[in-house]
Amino acid sequence: MMTTPPLVQVRALHKRFGQVVALDGISLDLLPGEVHGFIGPNGAGKTTAMRIMAGVESPDAGDVLLDGTSVMQHPEAGRQRIGFMPDYLDSYPGVLVWEYLDFYSRIAGFPPERRMERGRDVVDFTGLNGHLAMPVEGLSKGWKQRLSLARVLLNDPDVLILDEPAAGLDPRARIELREMVTELARHGKAIFISSHILGELAEMCTAVSIIEEGRLVTSGSMDGLQTRVDNGRRVAVRLVGGDDGERRRLALLLAGLPGVTGAAEEADGATFTYDGDDGFRADVLARLVNEGFRVGDFHKSSSSLEDAFMAVTGQSEKEG
Repeated sequence: MMTTPPLVQVRALHKRFGQVVALDGISLDLLPGEVHGFIGPNGAGKTTAMRIMAGVESPDAGDVLLDGTSVMQHPEAGRQRIGFMPDYLDSYPGVLVWEYLDFYSRIAGFPPERRMERGRDVVDFTGLNGHLAMPVEGLSKGWKQRLSLARVLLNDPDVLILDEPAAGLDPRARIELREMVTELARHGKAIFISSHILGELAEMCTAVSIIEEGRLVTSGSMDGLQTRVDNGRRVAVRLVGGDDGERRRLALLLAGLPGVTGAAEEADGATFTYDGDDGFRADVLARLVNEGFRVGDFHKSSSSLEDAFMAVTGQSEKEG
């Protein structure tokens, strides 16, 4: 079966700031059309890694390859095809939105007719049409993020690196940002996005990398991460009207069944992981009914991204 080659290959990045090790040999791949979440606590090295990938910062060692070409050795390739959106928008007192976009179009070297065409495209996509005559400083956080994204899209880059784009946004703005990111991925762009809002990433990401203290803990598909955390298969059982004692009895029964690899009590029932096929699940359900449990729901489930993050970082601490 043919596999899609990586668009971006990050290889063994190292970076120190004095005695502080910001990055300790991280490597990961980005695929076209992929929304790749980058997760880690404050100070883990996320922003440093993103700045290096975007060509804003240089590593002490390692490389970033774009379609096999080194961005370190050929920075112009990165500038043309990688768009970087930092977690803040610089201050532009007295500058209007349309002036801001026109300024960056000129920096990109577009001729006048091309500036107008790209300007219309990014303004339509980000919904800035009604804000072009407003001062940049007067925009809300959400509209500043839209403007920052519009600026990044002017070059129509193949790779978008978005550092905490949802920080400080209200729920509606986060939903609209998620829709824009998903649409860009559908057009084949590789999206590398960091966020502290793990639930937000889980709804849009197809891959994830977790970094801790400058080291990559894990990197791969969302499905692969959840399979690793869930030991392959996970089922949620919801009881009808079960009290604390009933839920505890359920979890204990599940934990003792042959083929069940783990069980945990939940607010409305229990979850369990197992090593078996669909027939095994059917047998478990029949056993629960025979034991007198009022099962309201019984379905395949998966860990949340928060659960996966805690599990893999906890395992990293044990191995360390």
